[in-house]
Amino acid sequence: MAPQVWPIPPEGFIDLLGFETATFGLPADLSPSITGGGDVIAHRRGSRLWQGEVTLGRSEHADIAAQSALIEHLLEPGASFMVYDRRLPPPQDPAHPTQIDWDTQPVTIKSLIPGNRELSLRGLPANFTLRRGQLLGWQYLTDPVRYALHRIVDATVTSNGVGETARFEVTPFIRPGVALETPVILAWPTCKAKMLSWKPGPGRSSVSQGGSFTWQQTLR
Repeated sequence: MAPQVWPIPPEGFIDLLGFETATFGLPADLSPSITGGGDVIAHRRGSRLWQGEVTLGRSEHADIAAQSALIEHLLEPGASFMVYDRRLPPPQDPAHPTQIDWDTQPVTIKSLIPGNRELSLRGLPANFTLRRGQLLGWQYLTDPVRYALHRIVDATVTSNGVGETARFEVTPFIRPGVALETPVILAWPTCKAKMLSWKPGPGRSSVSQGGSFTWQQTLR
């Protein structure tokens, strides 16, 4: 078997784990300061990056050992993997009872609005509604390829009769380098991540607790 190629795709790591609990979020990266007049000023320290923590479920020793091997391998310098929020299914709209095959739906970026907070899409099913909190992503730049992951801020985003949306807001801000007509992923969008920490779980007579690890998005 050839050595793993980083980043490891979901089917080679995340999909093989038995989750008990998980977090997936976008924390602030700010340093606040207070003026003499009592104003709080937030200073950005760096890029806002997705991060999370996974706790593995209790299982037989051999199963936990197999999952531990994958996790410990990703603690090597330079190792990375692709991660997605397993709690969020692909977008569906009650007005479209037929399941959408997002792999064959040619959704792309129609426009990018100055300010890096808004964009519009084309290629959605006609009159389809996306909702606040849903994730979308795309690839941009090369050497290395970067993986964008954003959450919709607007309450609803509805396409018109030809599958195009008006401008809508996402978080985090859109980073430089993305181009118009870039394909957009709506079903299980991923980001590239690095393992930050790993705490093995204790073993008992016949089973082991799975332990927990933390991860953070990386853009390189």
